[in-house]
Amino acid sequence: MLEHIPEPADSPSYAYWCERSTYASEDRDEPDCFARYSAATPELAIQRIRDEARALLAVLPEAERPVLGWAEGAGRVRALGALHQGRTCGFSLRHGGGWSEWVVRPVPTDSGDPAEATAASFTETVPCGVCALCTKGR
Repeated sequence: MLEHIPEPADSPSYAYWCERSTYASEDRDEPDCFARYSAATPELAIQRIRDEARALLAVLPEAERPVLGWAEGAGRVRALGALHQGRTCGFSLRHGGGWSEWVVRPVPTDSGDPAEATAASFTETVPCGVCALCTKGR
């Protein structure tokens, strides 16, 4: 019979640093919109990505909307598993002529490195007003 093995007492606690880059077209080298924010749990980080992806696709005709299998099914489960294990995960999505990329990186909350700030100091950037997410006020 298998017994539950508790997590080690010294396992790190994480905040989840999230970044989204949105490009209006494939020929752009720099994103039109770059947003940074934090999430307290992997589930909240992935939920926000799913919400943002749905908002980007909502402006497209239904026939042009790709399926969000990576956000709804096995991809979501794998991403949550990676984040819970302290590994980075990422997603990308084409929408119309543009595309977006998301990266979620666990950052130990007890990090002594100022560049590895905790969730309390993560700030969201000012909306660009150009991409579908910013024009909707997300």
